[in-house]
Amino acid sequence: MPSATATGQLTSFYGEMTSLDRVRRSLERDGVDVERLQARDLYERDLDCQNLGASGMLEVIAEAVAEWTAPQPDDHVLDVGCGMGGPGRFLADRFGCTVTGIDLLPLRVECAEELTKRTGLAERISYRVASATDLPFEEGAFAQVWMLDVGIHVRDKAAMFAEIARVLRPGGLLVMHDQMGPLAKAMEPATRHAPFIAPSLPQLIRYVEAAGLRLMTWQDSTARIVASFQQIKARLGPPEADDEAHSWRRWIRVTTDAYLTTLAELGGRTGLVVAQRQQVR
Repeated sequence: MPSATATGQLTSFYGEMTSLDRVRRSLERDGVDVERLQARDLYERDLDCQNLGASGMLEVIAEAVAEWTAPQPDDHVLDVGCGMGGPGRFLADRFGCTVTGIDLLPLRVECAEELTKRTGLAERISYRVASATDLPFEEGAFAQVWMLDVGIHVRDKAAMFAEIARVLRPGGLLVMHDQMGPLAKAMEPATRHAPFIAPSLPQLIRYVEAAGLRLMTWQDSTARIVASFQQIKARLGPPEADDEAHSWRRWIRVTTDAYLTTLAELGGRTGLVVAQRQQVR
């Protein structure tokens, strides 16, 4: 289980990112009827997708997974590190599958539950407070496990992948997106506030395969993630627009610059892993 220090750091790191009020204000500015909210009203505006690349990356990942097996309406998918629930709602909305989301932070789970209730998807999506290294589910419970930019925060990679393999049914898929290590010093504006433990790609593959998962594909996504951060930076406008009332903007600006320097200038990489649980003999 994560230490109390790590949990506290993650709570602080993601706390300001988890704001129902900010979501509501954004929807109202766009003239969306919040009483008739649909999942796509949220994820298409990137209001609930805090994975790298946001909803645009969800489309890329879904297309890549469909080359193997897209989630089916009778499939049960686990969203590890569900956050505000955007990727899980995307999956349920796009593929009609059932989704269970887990997150270490109660604040994130509560927010995800509220948004899912408002979008009318509560019958198909449920949530639990749980750790990726101790999943409270039976063996073989899920057709797919999605984990988007979450594994980087988990120190015990071996335990995490062992648990994912355990809850996947034979032939089921792990769908994972993350940043590879080693992390450049330029990432410190982000990494000083929360645990970031990023293995190199060869190390990551060893963890995956040691857990009984067979690597199906690795797709480098660095160029797409760089383009996404460049768009974020352009939307922020000039730094002089930030003041004490816009601490959120300042934090986004600093972390965006850190990622851009790391990925666009220093050779950092992000990528998608699709791996399959090996058939039980």
